[in-house]
Amino acid sequence: MSLSKDLENLKYVKDVFSQLAAGRHIDASADAEWWNALQGEYKDDYAILFKHLGKKLEIDPRGFAYFNFDEDANQKAAQQVALLFLLILDKKYADGADLLRFTSWNLDPVFFAELREKNKELLVQEKLDSDEAWNRVVHKAETLGFINKDDSCYTMMLPCWRFIDLYQELSDGEAEDTAVDNDANEDSEDFVEEDYV
Repeated sequence: MSLSKDLENLKYVKDVFSQLAAGRHIDASADAEWWNALQGEYKDDYAILFKHLGKKLEIDPRGFAYFNFDEDANQKAAQQVALLFLLILDKKYADGADLLRFTSWNLDPVFFAELREKNKELLVQEKLDSDEAWNRVVHKAETLGFINKDDSCYTMMLPCWRFIDLYQELSDGEAEDTAVDNDANEDSEDFVEEDYV
């Protein structure tokens, strides 16, 4: 079969490639046609073609796809977007929200104002305290397909599972560190009691 014939079967390849190459995520709910194409009969053909173009397609069964960039030229921007979502998740968790229902959260201006106030010192350290810097990161998150804006409110999209995973991994690591510290404290207390009893 010829290359042109093969490409006919991949009718969304140009659109999907341009979106993924720009760092955007394909979301099963927001980009249903593209998602179905990546999951359909020609899914292996998409992956092979992208591999030949130097890109590794990652498809998460929770409903999103992206290119896995080893070294992103925009590393600082990526770190800032990750920080934004970790702060959102931390606040929502502290407020008692179910992290697994993140797509139903309404992130309105009041929420963002509270988030910024709560994390003021950290945002100063990260140079995200100005309105301009903050809005640039929020816009980047929207451009990458992590959030969707409706009027003045945002909703988190399926690709945010990546941040949920990271948040849970960090929380688990923190819990392990606390357990190790507690064990070390108990051991030192036993040691002190043995020496002085």
